Amino acid sequence: MPVQTISLPGKILFGTGSLNELGKEAALLGKKAIIVTYPDIKKVGILDKVIANLKTNGVEVVVYDKIEPNPRSTTIDAGVQFARQENIDVVIGLGGGSAMDAAKGLAVAYAGGAPVWDYVIRQAKAVPQTPPLIQIPTMAGTGSEINAGAVISNWELHDKRAMVTNYSLAKVAIIDPEITLTVPVSQVRAGGVDIFCHIVEPYLTDWGANQLTDGIREATMRTVVENLPLALENPKDIAVRTKLSWASTLAMSSLMNLGGGGGVLSMHDIEHAVSGVFDVTHGVGLAALLPAWMKFTLPARPKRFESLGKNVFGEANGIIATEAWLAKVGLYVKLRDLGASLDKAEEIGLIAEKGGWGLKWHPIPMNAASVAEIYRNAY
Repeated sequence: MPVQTISLPGKILFGTGSLNELGKEAALLGKKAIIVTYPDIKKVGILDKVIANLKTNGVEVVVYDKIEPNPRSTTIDAGVQFARQENIDVVIGLGGGSAMDAAKGLAVAYAGGAPVWDYVIRQAKAVPQTPPLIQIPTMAGTGSEINAGAVISNWELHDKRAMVTNYSLAKVAIIDPEITLTVPVSQVRAGGVDIFCHIVEPYLTDWGANQLTDGIREATMRTVVENLPLALENPKDIAVRTKLSWASTLAMSSLMNLGGGGGVLSMHDIEHAVSGVFDVTHGVGLAALLPAWMKFTLPARPKRFESLGKNVFGEANGIIATEAWLAKVGLYVKLRDLGASLDKAEEIGLIAEKGGWGLKWHPIPMNAASVAEIYRNAY
């Protein structure tokens, strides 16, 4: 077995009220922070609370609130210029995956000097001088607060890929389930599917499955499967939302590989291509692709699908159980329901093949043609 690295370099503050610790943590890292977030964050009252907490602890703060879903490289580059004008030394991502990924991209490009897309396509390298990052997720879903990846879109090229560098790992992640109560139910639903896919993809494609890793993954998937419907029934249930927040963070941490687990997020590579063209919500795009991706994978991993059905759903058939769960949470959808067009199948395949490194490590190695096949079957 190859040498495995389990790395959790940052501090995690988890629990109701943990947002109140932001100012103290930021003051240990710098004197002037930029908050990277969305235009509508002010409506829910979190931004004012965050700014006040930072100022109370002696940290100056500026806000860059231009980030859109599927954050665009041009928007991040504009944020870098603003950050340079303000001479910041701490970057705070406040929001879902788009805001946190944009914060990573901004921090890396701020220090390195090249446009952020150059770091995505590896024409430029991140530098150690990258300012420290604090990540504050406002929803359970992406787990971006705990990993080194940032998914960024080049809208001009209709290309969406992940920038990965350890310099974009957060020094501090503040996960306060209470603030997840502010997001719409549609985001709760999409985020829950994203959590599930973060685990089920490597679980089903794992080339070295073992009891310990399987147990961790299965328990986390069961947490999502059981609690997402409850969160949709009663969005204000803080106990349920806390469980989903834990699952979200754990799903994207290297703890999911304890025991030697592997596997790839090959369906994520396909969804990135889809949302890079059609700008769909990430979790909803995953939901549309999941059954077709599973059926493509089944011949290579029949035993894994049996384990999924039995150990996660308590059912015999993992695919049928997953489809039933998607229907239960209101996301048994097709790509045509999301505004995608069938004639883009080959184009999506080519984009995924170009930018998706995980495709070649799938149990049935994928290329543009196989991606196009999955796309058509998901349509």
